[in-house]
Amino acid sequence: MFRMSTLGLCVTLLSALSTPAEAQTADEVNQIIRSLAPIAGQTIAGQEETTLTAPGNPAAYPGATRTTGPSRSGVLLEVVRDQRVIVVDTTYALDFEVYFPFDSADLTPQARMELAALGQALSARELQPYSYLIAGHTDAVGQPAYNQSLSERRAAAVVQYLVETFPIASDRLISVGFGQSRLKVPGEPRAAINRRVEVLLIAGS
Repeated sequence: MFRMSTLGLCVTLLSALSTPAEAQTADEVNQIIRSLAPIAGQTIAGQEETTLTAPGNPAAYPGATRTTGPSRSGVLLEVVRDQRVIVVDTTYALDFEVYFPFDSADLTPQARMELAALGQALSARELQPYSYLIAGHTDAVGQPAYNQSLSERRAAAVVQYLVETFPIASDRLISVGFGQSRLKVPGEPRAAINRRVEVLLIAGS
């Protein structure tokens, strides 16, 4: 009797200790799913703070051009990668502040933790039918051509981590780099926050 009571107390204590973190992770995963799942009329609180660009603003994606087609916001953009035209829907997009070391495409332990919720979300049933563009960015330190290459390597590193760590088919994720052409904080071109990754829904996937 005493042993069972003690065991029950231990289980209760362990549950109480793990629940807040698990709940926080689950909430983050659910928010990512709601932001990236192309379900008409679905929104999340604070989405205006996390979506990549305001509707009708293709200039936020240098090298991309507006195209036409069905979209909740009407903002479909064409991005060219390896002579392949990829149409993305900026309605369903998130900006992840995955901090890379300066002049590096290596994922830090902190970066892997930051990407864990994304990996869980992309593995979820709600997002499995869809494909996404993973876009890398750099700060403005250095030459534009080098930063372009660095941003491509960063995006590729994120894709590699996601498909190797989570049950995500490799053909669902396409990496691309924007270099220093789209700083998150233009007024602070050298800031670490500019070294980040975006995720956008590939239209028609």
